[in-house]
This record gives sequence, structure tokens and C-alpha cells, in this order.
Amino acid sequence: MKSRALLTIGSTLALACLPMIAQANATVAQVFNGEMLGTNLKYFESVVGVARTSFGDKHTYKVQGCEITADATGGSINDLRLELSPTCKADLGSFIGTFAPPANQPLTFAALHESTGGPLEFYADCLEMCGNAADPSVYALWEGPRAVGFTQVLVEAILIDDEAIAASQKWADEMKKRKGDDFVIDNKYNCERSFDPVALQSFKPVAITAVTLGTQLTKPGC
Repeated sequence: MKSRALLTIGSTLALACLPMIAQANATVAQVFNGEMLGTNLKYFESVVGVARTSFGDKHTYKVQGCEITADATGGSINDLRLELSPTCKADLGSFIGTFAPPANQPLTFAALHESTGGPLEFYADCLEMCGNAADPSVYALWEGPRAVGFTQVLVEAILIDDEAIAASQKWADEMKKRKGDDFVIDNKYNCERSFDPVALQSFKPVAITAVTLGTQLTKPGC
């Protein structure tokens, strides 16, 4: 009886440890993968492990040292976000197939535009008089065709390094020249697409700091 009880306890402990084992063994390629979109959150966590943090329906995981956030509104994976770095690179092939930029090269706005053929829609949290609450970001949105299930790609660049800041200033200066200061201060550029070509030219060489893939992605409003 004692050996049976010990076996039961051991089995229970082993099952309890399974999510942690999965988290330790999961790879970025397994987790940040188009096949995960639409899957049940429980299935997703059987691969990635338990979330490190959760805020509402947003759950964040650490995989091979990379931060991945999943939106699980309604209990299924609606979109996946990967923070990029020299050691955390995005392979978009499983999400958007042949529209994906080369996985072995740095992801830039230019690379995404070239691989998808565009158009890219540009948005920003703020470009001027932003305050100090948080570092603002600039975003570019691409929506794929029916062939890739209308999957959207939302890339972002935090405005903290010189190249990104200079690009944002070029974009803002051109808009102020044509529309006035209030157009930029009030974020009205988020509601029209006439300045997207200017933004693309300004941000082409800028490195992307995070990428989100899914459908009905949230973007800044005006």
C-alpha cells in the first residue's frame, strides 16, 4: 500500500511539473508560429508553459530568453507578439508564407514592405509633446490577402534611438508643413493614409523592435 501511495504521489508531482518542463523545452519557432493562431489557450500553454505575467487577456511568456505575448480573448489565441533583439528574431513564414521577409536578416520597415509589396499603414502613439509616461512607438500595419487568411502584421519601433527619432521627426515635419502643427499634436495622421508614403521613406532603414501577427489587431487611434 505504501509503495502504491508513493507511486501516486510521484505521478501527481510529475503531472504538475509538465507545464514547467514544456516551458523549459519550447522553442521560439514552436510558440511564435502561425499554427498557434486560433488554438485553445490550454493547448497553447501545454507547449509554452505557464505565463510569467497576465494582464486581462494578455499573457506573457519567456521562451529561449525571448518575450512572447499572446492575446487570448475568448479563450483562444487571437494574436502573438514577439519582442525583437539580436538574439530574438522573427520568422513570419508560418504566418504569411511567401509574403514573409527573409528570416535570417534583420526585420526593418523596408524589408517588410519589399516582401509584402505593401501598402503599409503608419500609426504612432505620439510624435510631439508626448510627455514622460512611456516611450512612444511608431507602427506599420499590413493586411494579407485571402491566401494567408487576411492575417495582419503590425510592426513597431520604439522612439528611443537616434535613427528612429530622426525618422519620426522627418515624418512629423512633412505633415506640419502641409497640415500644420495641430495635425501632428492631435495625432490626426492616424485617421488618414495620405502621409503613409512619407512615413515609409522616413522609416525604411529603421529596425523593428516588436512584431504582432493575427487578425483585427489593435492600433493607435486619433
